[in-house]
Amino acid sequence: MDQSGAAPGGQNAFPKNRMEALTDGIFAFAMTLLVISLDIPAGAHDLSNAAILAMLADYLPDFYHYFLAFFILASFWIAHHAQVDRLRHIDRRVLWINIATLMFVALVPFSVSLIGDYPDETFAAVFFELNLLLIGLIFAAQWWYAAHNSRLVHPGTDVRRANRRVMVVPAVSVIAILLALAGWTWSTATYALIPLVMLFLPPSR
Repeated sequence: MDQSGAAPGGQNAFPKNRMEALTDGIFAFAMTLLVISLDIPAGAHDLSNAAILAMLADYLPDFYHYFLAFFILASFWIAHHAQVDRLRHIDRRVLWINIATLMFVALVPFSVSLIGDYPDETFAAVFFELNLLLIGLIFAAQWWYAAHNSRLVHPGTDVRRANRRVMVVPAVSVIAILLALAGWTWSTATYALIPLVMLFLPPSR
């Protein structure tokens, strides 16, 4: 295999670096756009210190969802890097699955803006959590396709451990959606479980 990640002589193989470059760009763009949910209200000029503190206090839900979404996207990006590193090469299906993942990654800034504007509305929370659920499921589908019968992964890859880890975000998202539908306003706090669950799962190799 050459350094580009393409399998020698494979007609259906593609260089991994092109997919990684597109993925890095979309993740960076989405993570940067998250800050648009923190816009200062129009007409806020010459405010006193007390007024600024009060405004920042009103923005606590927005800051919370900004940090939450940034952390989750960063976690997906790190997981994507680890996943691609385990692949010998990629094919056209992996490319299209990856593009589907990126479509929903690019939607995250809108999801965060929606839940920031309507923090007490169930639909806004469910939309945000459904967005993350779809990213997690498609990301997992990409891994399952690549790892099935060791189709694209390096020999010796611990597929079973990786299978468990890729389902953490989808599982947490389902719990969060159910809590939101049950009327719990801060259902997105469920995502704080992700680091705890990952801590107890053995690292994939």
